[in-house]
Amino acid sequence: MLYTIGALCIIYYIVICLYLRRWNSRFPRLWLVLGMALCLFEWKKCLLEEGLLRGIRLACIVFFAFFAAVELLILSGMRPPLKEKECDYIIVLGAKVEGMRLTRALRLRLNAAIAYLSRHTSTKAIVSGGQGHDEMVTEAYAMCEYLAGRGISRDRILKEESSTTTWENLLFSRKILEEDQGGRLYGTVRVGIVTNNFHMYRAKGLAKRAGYQNVYAVTAPTSRVMFVNYMTREFFGVLKMWIVPARQSW
Repeated sequence: MLYTIGALCIIYYIVICLYLRRWNSRFPRLWLVLGMALCLFEWKKCLLEEGLLRGIRLACIVFFAFFAAVELLILSGMRPPLKEKECDYIIVLGAKVEGMRLTRALRLRLNAAIAYLSRHTSTKAIVSGGQGHDEMVTEAYAMCEYLAGRGISRDRILKEESSTTTWENLLFSRKILEEDQGGRLYGTVRVGIVTNNFHMYRAKGLAKRAGYQNVYAVTAPTSRVMFVNYMTREFFGVLKMWIVPARQSW
């Protein structure tokens, strides 16, 4: 059984790498390591004492029960709102840019933003994302150019170009929003968070920590190939959100 699961993990790693057209993505390596570990454990488990095996099985059961509970919370954040709200601003959370090329996850977010902005012509967009060491431009710049190139007026686009994490996306975007408002963030201001569905639970949780009072989901889809990988990665992101205290700067 473990040989089969291990082989599936290794195959999934290969599928991800072929889909992304690169072999150096960090998190997908988890599937390679996990697959090899499961195969090695199945091969060597006959050398372990029965008591140790029972302890390992119990630890695995507890872990996977906790993992399933967190995943259900993440799934709960993927439900679209019953009725779409007209927001004053939407914040499009950044994702990796390969040179000048947008990744698929980021294009999906921006396409959701374009659809929303087309329906709500008075809404402004804040595109949020800094520049990584392997990126030619800031994510915000690339996002702004993508929106402008598809008919969204630059007058409706505000850029936040310093953030490197989801928390910073929301923290720094709030400052830009306040500047655009000419003061502080009032409770009556409606803010939509635009991100992929697997990411929405954590994004909304961090937005509330950052002081946003009226937060709404503007959900983008996720690639089917990457869905399991992203959901697994998000498990660790949610744990970090729970463990690491919020750092308020106002």
